[in-house]
Amino acid sequence: MLRIILFIVVNGLSGAVQALAAGHGVILQYHHVSERTPPSTSVSPALFERQMHFLKDNGFTVWPLSRLVEHLQTDKPVPDGVVVITFDDAYDNIRTTAAPLLQRLEFPFTVFVATSFVDKGQRGYMSWNQLRELQQMGGELANHTHTHLHMLRRLRGEDRAQWLARLRDEIDTADGLLQKETGAYPRYFAYPYGEADDDIIALVKERGYIAFGQQSGAVNKDALASGFAPRFPFNAHYADMTEFQHKASSVPLPIRQREADPMLWSIAGKPRLTLSLDARVKQLNCFASGQGAITVTKEEGNRFVVQAPGAIPVGRSRYNCTAPVDAKAEGLSLPLQPRFYWYTHQWIRKRDDGNWYPES
Repeated sequence: MLRIILFIVVNGLSGAVQALAAGHGVILQYHHVSERTPPSTSVSPALFERQMHFLKDNGFTVWPLSRLVEHLQTDKPVPDGVVVITFDDAYDNIRTTAAPLLQRLEFPFTVFVATSFVDKGQRGYMSWNQLRELQQMGGELANHTHTHLHMLRRLRGEDRAQWLARLRDEIDTADGLLQKETGAYPRYFAYPYGEADDDIIALVKERGYIAFGQQSGAVNKDALASGFAPRFPFNAHYADMTEFQHKASSVPLPIRQREADPMLWSIAGKPRLTLSLDARVKQLNCFASGQGAITVTKEEGNRFVVQAPGAIPVGRSRYNCTAPVDAKAEGLSLPLQPRFYWYTHQWIRKRDDGNWYPES
């Protein structure tokens, strides 16, 4: 099976430590803020308010997505504890419930808009007028395709060129509507369902976008350049405030080289992930979706081999890897303990008959 290898250049330990202390942020991802919508894509208003006040009261700084991206891309300093707040799909409860709280707290935010639902006035979504009002409340608007399709799934009889042309049209249609209706021209893109492969990532980069998934982890310059930058997704199942603290205060795992099996699987299998890490990482703890802790094998050169004991399940799954951070040694200023390096690798598996799984 083809193995993907990513090399990451680190210019010496002292330079790496400086970059870590002033070169990362954390992006939070939400869909609904409501008690009347599916738990898998929702947080309650009470939980959302608790999380936002935690940021306000514990030394975090909330930046617009555009500011974090610009600082990381141009190597401008980013203080420890920078957080970005994002929402996917443009649901109406973002406007009625989340945005007023964020405005009171003076927290900027970004909404990734699936433009078809807005353009045809579908119930439960904001209108163009309401999105323009959000812009006046500190909201940035960005691209989430036109119809919120599964980008990986080809239509019956569709060849590769036709498939990529259709995806290109989805992205460009959303871009055109956002510009026409709101004047927004941000070059940020969120993959629907957090699904992508190398072809899709290359297409999105070709269109000039910085793109984001739905896998956990802190973000740095290398993550932005990957075309599949992480965001921490939240829903009703992630209500523990200690866990929220650990995620919001996380820092990127210092990866020198990554070797990974392909993201998309059509058969049962146990994907292998190898991470060559900076020497300051002494141990790595990893977990596989639905399987719990993974035995991590450490090899020479501070290489860590991660492979689940059983086959990944049908659908989307992840290897989540963390390691403790010595915040004082790293020069991190946020006064919360413990702190963790965090990296997540996503896998997608089709059904054994070759068909796609239905969404729950």
